[in-house]
Amino acid sequence: MNLLRNGPAVPAVAAVAFLLCLVFGSTAFATWLAPRASWLLVPSALGAPFGLPGVRLSAVDLAAVALLVVLAALWTARAARLRPEAGPVRSTLSGWAAVLLGAAAGNALRGLAEAAAMGLGPLGWLGFAAGGLLSGLAWGAALGWTAGIASALLRGRTG
Repeated sequence: MNLLRNGPAVPAVAAVAFLLCLVFGSTAFATWLAPRASWLLVPSALGAPFGLPGVRLSAVDLAAVALLVVLAALWTARAARLRPEAGPVRSTLSGWAAVLLGAAAGNALRGLAEAAAMGLGPLGWLGFAAGGLLSGLAWGAALGWTAGIASALLRGRTG
């Protein structure tokens, strides 16, 4: 707990992850993004969840957002505990990997929820979870650098 209280990198990564989820929960952002980068919608046409979990008033989306933010914070805290003297590159990669892991877990949860809503069998559950996992990995890899920059900027500082 001392690391969470004194090290600003962990709350910064969690805040960046939550802000990303706020953006992806916005209908205005999705409406703006769809015509400008319609190729990003192709995995969603195949059943994978679109983007990062968005902050919406649904239990599954809120659980996926919570999973993403908590995993990102825990991963960053673990990395700071294991290597307190990490340089800027390692700190950036740690923040990036934190969002990558959280996005993969959050989208896998969303994929499982979609499979449950459709009443699919075990193979469908596995397929949708795998699709969500891959979608989360892709979006986390694309957007995790934002948390990585926050982690690198605040490395080694105490609040």
